[in-house]
Amino acid sequence: MMRTNLGDWRLIENTSASGVREVHCPKVNFTSNVLSTPPAWIDPLTDRKGTGAARSCQNTATRGPAQPRLHRAPGRMACRRFYSARSNQDIGNHVIPTIPQHGTIFYASGEQKASAVFLNEELVITSGLILSDNKDYAEIVTNAVKQCPVLDIGKSTALKPISQLDFRVVRKQNDVLHEQAARALHLVHSRRVNDCLEKLLDGLHACLNGEVKPIRAYTALYASIIILSTNTSKFAPRDWDQIKTVLDRLNPESSDPPRLLDQVITVSTPFGNESFFNTLNVGHVSNMFGEHDCVLLLDTHLTFGCHGGAVYNRNMRIQGFLMGSTFVYRNENISLPLAINIEEILSITLNRRHLCQSRNISFPEQAFRSVCMIDSQGCWGTGCAFELNRKQYIISCSHVLATDNITCVFNDRKVVTPRLVYKNPIFDSAYDIALMEASFDEAQSPNWFCRLADYIPSIGQRLYAIGFPVFKSLASCGAHFRPSIIPGRATKYCEGILYTDCSIQCGQSGGPIFDENGLLVAIAVSNFKSSLDNHIHNCHNMCVPVRDIYNVLVKFSETNDKSTLQGLEANWNIKCKWKLKPPTILNKL
Repeated sequence: MMRTNLGDWRLIENTSASGVREVHCPKVNFTSNVLSTPPAWIDPLTDRKGTGAARSCQNTATRGPAQPRLHRAPGRMACRRFYSARSNQDIGNHVIPTIPQHGTIFYASGEQKASAVFLNEELVITSGLILSDNKDYAEIVTNAVKQCPVLDIGKSTALKPISQLDFRVVRKQNDVLHEQAARALHLVHSRRVNDCLEKLLDGLHACLNGEVKPIRAYTALYASIIILSTNTSKFAPRDWDQIKTVLDRLNPESSDPPRLLDQVITVSTPFGNESFFNTLNVGHVSNMFGEHDCVLLLDTHLTFGCHGGAVYNRNMRIQGFLMGSTFVYRNENISLPLAINIEEILSITLNRRHLCQSRNISFPEQAFRSVCMIDSQGCWGTGCAFELNRKQYIISCSHVLATDNITCVFNDRKVVTPRLVYKNPIFDSAYDIALMEASFDEAQSPNWFCRLADYIPSIGQRLYAIGFPVFKSLASCGAHFRPSIIPGRATKYCEGILYTDCSIQCGQSGGPIFDENGLLVAIAVSNFKSSLDNHIHNCHNMCVPVRDIYNVLVKFSETNDKSTLQGLEANWNIKCKWKLKPPTILNKL
């Protein structure tokens, strides 16, 4: 793919395999023209993004001078006053139950800070990633967990260096932050999560302690949780049965396991900074990966330092523990908020698992089944099958198709080799649309064609972006082949372009944007990137509205006249909008 750097802001095509396309957008017009997308309606549950004074660099999670420091009075517990989170918080029309005890954790000789969950007055859980600033610890854990998934840190000779670490946890009590010493008791490791990460995320990097490092060397830490105790007496009990009882109360056997599109609430401390104590982010389960769905993919907006925090359902029953959220792939930042499924932790510690998990989701099944992964000789993206006048088509983006040799894989692993009918001859020009036709034999599978929407979504309307972000392997890990589903809202419309705040990343080009009834309202094309810091804004994206090309598609399905598809080439004004050219100012005062 072509890459040009002509200005301060660039438009990015979300092609995963072959790179990105960028076009010029002058910085001075960024906030006032095409990219200005103030929503007219805001979901009260999603408008809780901890911004404020957080720095943009990820290494703000390190314990440096910029961190708020705790005042240590001689002979007294270190403390600092903060306002506490309200009980039964009323956010819009929704009530979030009382927030469980959360905090931050670090060890005296380290540079990392992570989030932590208090199970009771003594027991604390955090991510194994708290040890990531020392590569030796990563190697120690990697070797130790080969013997057993549950390790008594105090009794394990291999883990002796970790048992000697001076851990400190910070939590809030009566509006006061308290720092306490803690000791590591047990390490719980998931082989399934470890294998899933190694297979799915090969080539992925993360910013750890200010350095970009390959996560393959740290998968054992990502796939582990550490259980600690604030009772540091050497005579304090370390009864594993007592710990199992506490874990069992986290998520009783009668509780429902996480499911696709479940609404979830994450509680964590972004950047490991106590200024952001008990930050809530509300989102959904976008996908579930690995054997027994051991890894959850969320659509929440999280930052470094959130690892070790918890994922809850609407009843504040714990659903998992956060592993990581921000990564680097091919020198580009990507957002993959990942969590260990609580079912996986309980299967290891309690030998317990829900055997009959329903896969029903609150979204039309036929629309979900219509989504396919498109591969065109190494260049890949997403497509969607639809039906018009009893004829079956697949629609995607032109830039996804490197050649006419096209393979489509659907949700039930059905493979289709469609015939290319139309592809925009000008690669970087609107509309970036390609149309394919399925053969008669291949089109016989029922219930995998969606319907087109003959309307423009209203601003603030709930939408769903479905596709295959970042990695092909995310769709096929485990027993199921399924795309990820990311809810969002329509944020702006102008002729030829629909803007949304769905989190859309490379690999989702050509993917469908559905409404709540499963009607195809738009085709995802691109998101934005700043040349100042190379940051990709995946929640600001541009899509082709189906309504604007609806009549052309209908006429072609009726006549089979390919000349009618010339209507898929946009007029000059729309092409200028897609190139982010500023509009002409007709009245200057």
